[in-house]
Amino acid sequence: MLFSVFLVAKPASAQTVQGDKLKIVYLAAQGSLFMGVFNPSPSGMTDVYTNRIWYFLNDPMIMMGPDAQRHNYRCQLVDVKYNVQVPDDAVIWNGTEKKWVSPYAGKTATSAVTWKCGLGTWVDGQKITLADYLFSYAMTWEWAYQDGKDDKYYDEEWGNNYQGTLETIMGLKVNKVTDDYIEYTVYQDYIVPYSKWATALNFGVKPSVPWELYNVMSEMVANGVEGKAFSWSEQPQGGYQIDMIDPDQMKYFKAEAQAILNSGKLIPVWLETAKDVLQKWGISEEQAGITTDLAKKGYESVISWVDKYNNAIIGDGPYYVEKYDPKAMTVVLKMANNKRIGYPGEVNGKKLPWDPYWKEIDIYGSLNDDTAILAVAKGEYDLYWYARPYNKIAKALQEYGDNLNPMKTIAVWWSVNLNLVGDPQTGLVNSSGQTKFNPFALREVRYAMNWLINRQYIVSQVLQGSGAPLFGTAVSGQVDAYSNYMMVAKALGFTPQGDEAYAIKMIDEAMNKAAQALKAKGHTLEKKDGVWYFDGEPVTVKVIARVEDERLDEGKYLAQILQKAGFKVDLLQWQRSQASKAVYLSDPTTLQWHVYTEGWVVSGIQDVASLAWDFWFFDIYVDPNWGTDYHNPMTVKDLVDATANGDLNKFISTIGLKYYNTPDKLKPLLDWTGYDLANLLAYAKWTGPNNDTVKLQSLDQFWDLYKLAYGTHSLNAPRVYTAETWNFFLLNKRIKVEFVDPISGVGSILSARSIEPAPKETPTTTPQTTSSEEKQTTSSQPTSTPTSSTSEESKGLCGPAFIVGLAIVPLLLRRRK
Repeated sequence: MLFSVFLVAKPASAQTVQGDKLKIVYLAAQGSLFMGVFNPSPSGMTDVYTNRIWYFLNDPMIMMGPDAQRHNYRCQLVDVKYNVQVPDDAVIWNGTEKKWVSPYAGKTATSAVTWKCGLGTWVDGQKITLADYLFSYAMTWEWAYQDGKDDKYYDEEWGNNYQGTLETIMGLKVNKVTDDYIEYTVYQDYIVPYSKWATALNFGVKPSVPWELYNVMSEMVANGVEGKAFSWSEQPQGGYQIDMIDPDQMKYFKAEAQAILNSGKLIPVWLETAKDVLQKWGISEEQAGITTDLAKKGYESVISWVDKYNNAIIGDGPYYVEKYDPKAMTVVLKMANNKRIGYPGEVNGKKLPWDPYWKEIDIYGSLNDDTAILAVAKGEYDLYWYARPYNKIAKALQEYGDNLNPMKTIAVWWSVNLNLVGDPQTGLVNSSGQTKFNPFALREVRYAMNWLINRQYIVSQVLQGSGAPLFGTAVSGQVDAYSNYMMVAKALGFTPQGDEAYAIKMIDEAMNKAAQALKAKGHTLEKKDGVWYFDGEPVTVKVIARVEDERLDEGKYLAQILQKAGFKVDLLQWQRSQASKAVYLSDPTTLQWHVYTEGWVVSGIQDVASLAWDFWFFDIYVDPNWGTDYHNPMTVKDLVDATANGDLNKFISTIGLKYYNTPDKLKPLLDWTGYDLANLLAYAKWTGPNNDTVKLQSLDQFWDLYKLAYGTHSLNAPRVYTAETWNFFLLNKRIKVEFVDPISGVGSILSARSIEPAPKETPTTTPQTTSSEEKQTTSSQPTSTPTSSTSEESKGLCGPAFIVGLAIVPLLLRRRK
């Protein structure tokens, strides 16, 4: 079982607000506080700045915890059932017929997910009702599908985001409505058999704004206002991408709300036609909030809100936007007096933050990086909400270290992509009609790169300590995946420092073996004076080093060690567009490249349903896999041989298998390849060797297969993982973060909501990154709660010495937080 249901008898209660004002600054180098817009479509709140402000204005259904697990928040996951008959009163919205329909009644839904969501009031004081939920649900359908050639209620981006999901939805039924909560069930043809949370989060309904405001925006987009065109997803010529915070648009919001009031048709078709469904559910129109009086109050409240605050952001979170000045690049958020009802869970015994810690939150934009850093150091602001490399904040830490805490965020991870095109026995490649030799077509040469590369050198010297060695597709903050694959990495013998002599020995053995096969084909491959020659010419390796960042130095280092291994190196210093085109979009047999310094942006903590695609994606997305029929040929038996000399019991114990925990259970998988395992993880069902079909049905089975997929992927070595890179948020020690996100630091909604005033006895030494002592763990759960500034941590190092010292701790001994 992936989760436990939190049974909450009463909604979360209020507490005393601790702080008066939280002051946040971030970099607005382009002279604008926001790069995107505030609107309830898939195109709204998409840039980092609007999204982070939205953290405080809207309560999410659930939250992802630092333990890489989902937790209840505004809503509670009550139940997930499987193979359930869809009842007659489970409905979807049909935009063509303009009515609620039950096309799947009597059919079997793969899963039925029941949610319980707290109601309360919006920040304008209006009640949150079932009408808000039904309208939001209908809009998801209405704007996602084009019902006729001239459908004004259609948005292409909306369709791209939702159509795939909506095709799995078989209906929604409201089970119960009270003054405090709504309980509903979503019936769907969707299941992630090993994860109830992943199954449940395929689709959920929780409105982000009152339905009257939503309807105002919907009509503005569909029909325009006073000659101005509006769009959810783009800026039309002479018009606006609709934005609830843009002062220039507020007169149009008011005009549309007033026009609806004047029309007398206050309840739109999406709610008017729901009355028949309400009867089936045994819910009155008054209970649902679908009455003319309530609608009138809702539209009037929109107008009043715009008049008072010059914005139309009416949410259900703990704050509202009191003032926005785009020219001064400032936003003032004030604590709302709304009634919020939710069911926040716990992480390691700590309740998720619910009540606000601050009476006011001020956000400022800065045009200058150094100015913002200095201002936080001097106490003018509490947080610089823009992550910077350590060298950018080092001076401030040296001068104002007693006032500051740097908080780590894992920004990007690096890997070395190896062009494996060619015959795996001889390395021969038919390159545009010419016979060439590619050493990386030899699996053993690729695999040896795991020892030839000193990952610790890359961290210490190239990244100057702002990072950590990496051995797989998940960074250290992804605690579940990381701890699982690290057991296999250790069993394979991977270490941060590598072993150059051992690697060269492995390469020599692989090349000599290929030389024997090449001799039979009339070619020569030999090493003379430390250099490898193919048919009398030096074996040349082309290394693409990206010039935009430190990967240029990584590329130079790779060139040096490859020369030590006996190759002539052509170092290509390329920008992104040129490199990406050659590596990912060109025919690999042209051998424009052999080694590429990749960088992958970290998108945050992933759930298991997302991690399931790791090895499918990273085995497919490498030449010559992309667009070819190349499959990773390494088998589970190969992995057993490499890690345990063929001893199944030793192998099971060494990598900690829990589902395939006996030789008899494991034996049917011995012939399965990395390709088979990657597809089994991705699709939860796969027919492998001997026509055996395996279904993925439990979390223990998932992690066992994840380990096996990682191991076979590593043996094939289409890429070698090198380092995760760190940036740092800068915090004044007046504040602390209760729930530090292990990947984004203070970049997630949970960490942002948990910013609170620091106790008076704030320690003055150790940064908020991690404790100074690191211990090994193999658990899929973190061994401690996320760190904030505690007195225990003050015993560690500080400043640059701390960062560099932390980076050189062997990765296998690190404790993941």
